[in-house]
Amino acid sequence: MTMGDELLLLAIDPRKRRIRGGGRLRFALRAAELAELAAGGRISLGARRIEVVEPSRGGDRRLNNVLHSLCRATPAPTVKDWLRETPRSLVSEYLSRLQDQRAVRVRRWRDRGGRTRHDILSVDVSRRRALVAHVDTVVRSGSAAPSSAESTLVLTALVQAAGLARTVYPGPRGFPARRRLARLVAADRLATTTAHAAVADLELADALATGVDLLSRRLYDELTDLYADFTTGGHSLGHDLDPGAWSGADSTSHTGVHHAPGDHGGAHHGGGGDGW
Repeated sequence: MTMGDELLLLAIDPRKRRIRGGGRLRFALRAAELAELAAGGRISLGARRIEVVEPSRGGDRRLNNVLHSLCRATPAPTVKDWLRETPRSLVSEYLSRLQDQRAVRVRRWRDRGGRTRHDILSVDVSRRRALVAHVDTVVRSGSAAPSSAESTLVLTALVQAAGLARTVYPGPRGFPARRRLARLVAADRLATTTAHAAVADLELADALATGVDLLSRRLYDELTDLYADFTTGGHSLGHDLDPGAWSGADSTSHTGVHHAPGDHGGAHHGGGGDGW
């Protein structure tokens, strides 16, 4: 699974079989793609623009297509501009990927307006539980101590940015973990001690940008700024991202995914969603 696949699986509430994260999720998925390409040495998130470092194809078709688009972009986009152009279909594309990997079962149907809707019929709970355990290693320790957990640190930052804390750690029992997650971001512990240093040397700045800690902070900050520019339902997408709001910092809205048959209530498609 790519980081985007993992993020979407974490965004699915296994009890309600709904996707959480509202309008934020598609941008966080796009950021996950950048993180994956950066971690693989394909791109560098420079101080000004995204630079393609290694254009050769990797093992994932979607990431290859993203890399190809970045190679063709003229001029090279900034991180925020690239995230701003996130297609509304991205969540449904990743849902199809999860279905191909048998992490979910989905029923597709068309509503009266001719729009495709998705019912999540089942979720691979054991696979999702394993992902939560990986995130928990970062949340409990406050850092990615083992090298194998480096990508998990970026994933954890994206969970917080997308407002998925309550989905990953639900209910009253999840409050301590949600508080630790918010503290992790609020204390700026995602960044290295050099992250805020005044760096004149661009080569050194590029070297710092490859660090997983700084990558996490960079993407979190870029997403937070981007969310502040977008509104849905009269509220900014970033309206509850105050790091001090320990029990909040997540969204209970959902995209266009409906309840599976037998669930109570109908799902609705909020303004500014993914257009499913």
